[in-house]
Amino acid sequence: MKRSVAVAAALLLTACSSDLVVTSDSTVPVTSSTTSSTTSAVPTTSSSSTTSSSTSSSTSSSTSSSTSSSTTSTTTSTTVDSTTTSTTIGEVEVELEPAWYPQLGAAAADLSTGNAAVSVSVRRVGTQPYDVAIGRRNDGAAVVPATPFVLASVSKLFTAVAMARLVEAGVIADTDPVPWGDMGIAHDPAWDTITVRDLLDHTSGMPVNRRSWLDEPTPCSVPLELALAAPPTDTRGTWRYSNGNYCALGLLVEELSGLPMGDAVGQLVLGPAGVVVPDDAYLARDGERPTSAPYPKGLQRLLRLGGAGEWLASAGGVADAVAAITPADREVFRFPGLMVDQYGWGHTGTLDGAKGCAWVIDAGRTVVVALVAGQRPSTGGGVCDRLVPALAADLGLPALGEPVRLPM
Repeated sequence: MKRSVAVAAALLLTACSSDLVVTSDSTVPVTSSTTSSTTSAVPTTSSSSTTSSSTSSSTSSSTSSSTSSSTTSTTTSTTVDSTTTSTTIGEVEVELEPAWYPQLGAAAADLSTGNAAVSVSVRRVGTQPYDVAIGRRNDGAAVVPATPFVLASVSKLFTAVAMARLVEAGVIADTDPVPWGDMGIAHDPAWDTITVRDLLDHTSGMPVNRRSWLDEPTPCSVPLELALAAPPTDTRGTWRYSNGNYCALGLLVEELSGLPMGDAVGQLVLGPAGVVVPDDAYLARDGERPTSAPYPKGLQRLLRLGGAGEWLASAGGVADAVAAITPADREVFRFPGLMVDQYGWGHTGTLDGAKGCAWVIDAGRTVVVALVAGQRPSTGGGVCDRLVPALAADLGLPALGEPVRLPM
């Protein structure tokens, strides 16, 4: 069952050219002047100008805390970064359109009120990258676009795309039963017919038990085995959101790749998008960092989430990774595992002290990611509710009202 990530990545890169940007009506060879040569194929959801969070951090200091927005407190720093101005199409350098999102910027400033830190990034085809960071890090310094935040369930995007790329490489099929035995997970025999697709779609009959996935510093395999000690619930075959499904998928990615989850997701998902593990993104199990956004409850309480919610990354890093999701990935990672609304698709994240929204809009041309260190609003969906319509208005898209996300 095991196959190395190197083999899987080679198979995947054979199928996916690293030089294509697919817009809504054309396919154009593009190589960004600021991206790594290992960037993966960029689909309809991608920006031709995505930059890694390490690039953003090198330039973000151009705006100091003394230029803070009037909507923030005197102890809150606002950093705006939008420095990449061109890309290369064939042999011709093409100027990128300026990133100008006043309503989104106002929504981000409002979101910062009462929270320790906020970071918002936009990646849009043909437009300069846009990054706003407001607040303070663990060490008291100003947050910058490269500052990692707790992602909560936005982490599920990384796990699902890693799984999708293993499926695309032929390592496993989404219709295959989950190899619990190979994964070393004790379980009731009734779980033997549960497939990878069941986990991706939250239709496995996994118990919800939200409290069991937090607080105790043990691997997610511990609460997973407790959940699997009894047969699937009677919700099997219908959508019912449970962290257990993506805990299991994270462990399966490790089993199939032969690598720890951080390395596997780094090679399959983040690295090809220019996001470096563990510099730009890392797991809670790697410990606290003074340069990250605050999470007062402590990262150890997130260990039980595993692939369901253990990642930390910058908003720009998440945006770059989401922008690199391909149509083939979307055939594997799809509704109802993936959330949708009238604006587009994506995923939200909600934890006590951390909220997140990663959303693709504008017929796949634009990615917006917003991460919050704090309690306001009460859910990651609330973050999307504030920022997605604001960005849509900035882009001149039809007014579609407050987002109505499915599944609910």
